[in-house]
Amino acid sequence: MYKKERKAFFNNLDPTFVLDNKMFWKNITAFFSDKRRNNNRIILKDKEGVILDEENICEEFNSYFIKATESLNCDGNSLLINKTSNFDDPIENIIQKFEVHPSILLIRNKVIEQSDNKFSFCEIRFSEVEKEIGALDPKIGNSSYSIPTKVLKNCSQSTVSILHNIFNDALKSGEFPNELKLANITPIFKKNDHLDKKNYRPISVLPIVSKLFERLIQNQINLFIAKFLSPYMCGYRKGFSTHQALLSLIERWKTSLDNNGYGGAVLMDLSKAFDTINHELIIAKLHAYGFDKMSLKLLFSYLTHRFQRTKVNNTFSSWSQLLR
Repeated sequence: MYKKERKAFFNNLDPTFVLDNKMFWKNITAFFSDKRRNNNRIILKDKEGVILDEENICEEFNSYFIKATESLNCDGNSLLINKTSNFDDPIENIIQKFEVHPSILLIRNKVIEQSDNKFSFCEIRFSEVEKEIGALDPKIGNSSYSIPTKVLKNCSQSTVSILHNIFNDALKSGEFPNELKLANITPIFKKNDHLDKKNYRPISVLPIVSKLFERLIQNQINLFIAKFLSPYMCGYRKGFSTHQALLSLIERWKTSLDNNGYGGAVLMDLSKAFDTINHELIIAKLHAYGFDKMSLKLLFSYLTHRFQRTKVNNTFSSWSQLLR
């Protein structure tokens, strides 16, 4: 009976289940990973007991994700900043605050070697917006209150001109639209105890229009900043990959060993690396590279006054402002 059932199973097996790589892993991953349990009901445990209500769970997650970096004790070194800034303009205050910071001084020395070191955002062309909308993946994540990506692409003849005007108005005013800074957060289980909120990581989903504007801004920044980046920096750069980083290291180790030297590596994993970045220091660094005041105003607006809410199944937490 066992042999007959096995034979019947394989005779009736749909070939696409095995031959289609995406379909295969979609079905098989559930048997090997416990990270898919987040599709089920989430239950948390705190000092007061077990939390069962989804609304309370959402609020608990939202509060934890916003304050997750407070316990890392990563305050900046007060000896490296100038505390005498007294300008009404926040950008001017930031520039003066970090004018003696070691990283700013190093950047200035590096920028002097470059002849063209001034940057300002150019007006976004109609064709650029049209191209980026056409390149959007309909399956990409999108917030629940945003225009669906598929609708945005299908109605591009009507939406391109509207978005073109909105984006260029933002560049002129130096204000990133607040509606594009609202994020839905989904808690994804990582490892160990399912009842501990510390074992979940937040996945942020922004409106698709926000991602569209980000790409258009990024395209202009990349063209300017690329000449200052190290050829060995492979992270988050188009045309670079982990393969290149590994090959570079291997070749340098081989050369060292051939010359009777030593080969080694220091590997680091920074906790909450992106969450602990000092936004004001970023603005000061970009100014040192040559970004003008209006460009810095737009980027500072992009980084500040951001709000998020956490979603568990069909329940949402209240909106909360992200800490900087």
